[in-house]
Amino acid sequence: MKKTSFAAILVSLVMFIVISPSKLIAAGPANPSNGHAKVVIPPHAVEVAPGVFSLGTAMDKGRVVEGYAIIKTRKKKFAKPDSCNNDGVCDPGEKKNCPDCRSGGGEETDTSSCYEYTRGVKWKIFEDYIVNPANTRGLSSTFVTDNLNFDINKWELAAGNIDILGDGFDTSETLVADLDQPDDSNEVYFADVDYPGAIAVTIVWGIFRGPPSWRELVEWDQVYDDFDFDWSDSGETGKMDFENIATHELGHSVGLNDLYDTPCIDQTMYGYAGNGETNKQTLEDGDENGIWELYNR
Repeated sequence: MKKTSFAAILVSLVMFIVISPSKLIAAGPANPSNGHAKVVIPPHAVEVAPGVFSLGTAMDKGRVVEGYAIIKTRKKKFAKPDSCNNDGVCDPGEKKNCPDCRSGGGEETDTSSCYEYTRGVKWKIFEDYIVNPANTRGLSSTFVTDNLNFDINKWELAAGNIDILGDGFDTSETLVADLDQPDDSNEVYFADVDYPGAIAVTIVWGIFRGPPSWRELVEWDQVYDDFDFDWSDSGETGKMDFENIATHELGHSVGLNDLYDTPCIDQTMYGYAGNGETNKQTLEDGDENGIWELYNR
């Protein structure tokens, strides 16, 4: 797969159009540690699904497009077995040495349908993206850009070795996420995402209405929060693992939604994450089935 470095979406089953001339998610004061503007969600933003905010409509190359901001948050408490429940099913979170989960014991939960997307919206052409890898948490620039590229390739390989996102290029320029209208540039950087528990935000613009042949994604941006979170390149305890979070966020960039059902807890697109977590680094059966269906039907 080509790319020199790094690589959203969507959203609820019910879509809303919010027309506003002002930014619904605004750039706030600069983060003094790296110069990027803070990403702020004001009270009048419209939450259309958990952590998903409508940005209203704008024009892109003569077409009306809609924007959404998808917030990745810290893992919340969820019900899962903390020991062996011996119910004959290898439940999500149940220990692998339980009789239900050992080879030949029990029946594993079917997670092959653990994927979700909205109205078949996807990329029809690939566009290049730019990455400012500067951060305050010690991640090397080379690691950030190379790992983003590596994570993009996971999704493209699962889709059937299809080029979905374009080539990535490093920059030292200050980037600003496009929260009021697309600017024909896909951008990735670190800054302060001012939302409770926000680890990262992916912003996508696209056409979600009309005949299926009209619908497509047209732009994406990502911001990783290095103001409130420590970051690691090795799954270090007490820090967010960059590959873990980036692989998930790129799932939004290529067209997949968050999942919140407990049986889907081990999937890359499960909607919460925690410090030291690394299970989202690899795509699971639901993730692979979802991206394949989206780009091959």
